Amino acid sequence: MWKILWCSWILLVSAALAESEPHFGSWMHMGLLEESPEPLACGKTPGLSPGQTKLCHLYEDHMPGVGRGARAGIDECQWQFRHRRWNCSIVHDASVFGPVVKIASREAAFTHAIAAAGVVFSIARACRDGQLSSCGCSRSGRPRDLHRDWIWGGCGDN
Repeated sequence: MWKILWCSWILLVSAALAESEPHFGSWMHMGLLEESPEPLACGKTPGLSPGQTKLCHLYEDHMPGVGRGARAGIDECQWQFRHRRWNCSIVHDASVFGPVVKIASREAAFTHAIAAAGVVFSIARACRDGQLSSCGCSRSGRPRDLHRDWIWGGCGDN
């Protein structure tokens, strides 16, 4: 589980670094792509920096989870800001939200945080459900301090 969270962290850090370069878009663009049974074409996905493209190739089975998480983040942003002047409206290019998130603001911080949370949640769920090749359920037994009324399944997403 830590390995997958570490990979998610690397993706998000590289996303933050790519945000400072104007010729790159945003990894959040993966949330706008249609989900398909075919693997994601990492080299042709708009919005990914070279480092993110490399991570995409290394962890191709994680990318549908990244897309689902990014979509969940976009949806949550739109819900939370629905009554505001800027309501997380999307532009259909690699930047997702346009130049608004390039400004150091509370809205930009929230946008990045909620999208990152969506990705981590989605990847953790995919790991729990056995959809990822590089993570698995805990091999340890029931924790001793776990309340006796709780059912231990050996694998969780928290």
